[in-house]
Amino acid sequence: MTSKVMIKSFLVNLILTIIKLLGSLFSHSKTLMADAVHCLSDMSTDVIGLIGSKLSNKKPDNEHPFGHGKIEYLTSILISFFIISLGIGIIINTFKGELRVTNIYALITIIIGIVVKYILSSYMLRKGKSLNSNILITNGMESKYDVYNSFLALIFILISLLGSENKIFLYADIIGSLVMSVLTIKIGITLLLKNVSSILGEVDTEDSKINAIKDIVNKNKDIVKIRRITLLKYGSYYSVTVDIVMKGSMPLSSVYEVEKKIKNDLKKSELFIRYVTVNIKPV
Repeated sequence: MTSKVMIKSFLVNLILTIIKLLGSLFSHSKTLMADAVHCLSDMSTDVIGLIGSKLSNKKPDNEHPFGHGKIEYLTSILISFFIISLGIGIIINTFKGELRVTNIYALITIIIGIVVKYILSSYMLRKGKSLNSNILITNGMESKYDVYNSFLALIFILISLLGSENKIFLYADIIGSLVMSVLTIKIGITLLLKNVSSILGEVDTEDSKINAIKDIVNKNKDIVKIRRITLLKYGSYYSVTVDIVMKGSMPLSSVYEVEKKIKNDLKKSELFIRYVTVNIKPV
């Protein structure tokens, strides 16, 4: 399912990139060119995302008993570096060529891009949350920020359209391109830090998820209390460790049944839990 969403995103970004590149050529807008390059980054990250999504769904093996879900984080890190490098490339491109007056084609193109990108980002984030896919959420966030970038580009394009009346307005096109470049690099750095933290083993402390796990575990009346719940994310799924306290007088067979039921209940839940470890201690 993740792959189908990524393919749709790729096709949309491919069409948008072509439209923006053509629009920048006809309108002589450096800002629109920068926006087109940024859209090209979205298209490229879709390709990387498709590869990462396919690899992360590989079955567990002897060397990777918890599966290959963390490949999603490596993929997202590659996406981050790609975004940063494209941002630097936009800065370099900004100072090449001569200043020319932007025309109405740039305005029309950027408005089309904003509308399409907003629809795409909303779709990606919604699918990412429903499928619990780090790759889709990462790409959805990047597309969402791209909408904000395009709004800024729209402002600078509007100002640069006045260049035919006053040459000083021509510099708005350069400033717009530089601003978009800095924002692009900032997004890349933010995504990089987030995914590095995840790949190092950051625990998920979201209250709604922890409370949902507690509710499932507490259905077992033989449990005295829950000592601790540790939730680790492995890409699109979770591994959870539950520490519980039970009566020391319980027979071993009953303790085993409680452990088995907790594992089955958590895996059957809608929390995307694939691996469960239950640590039991007596009162």
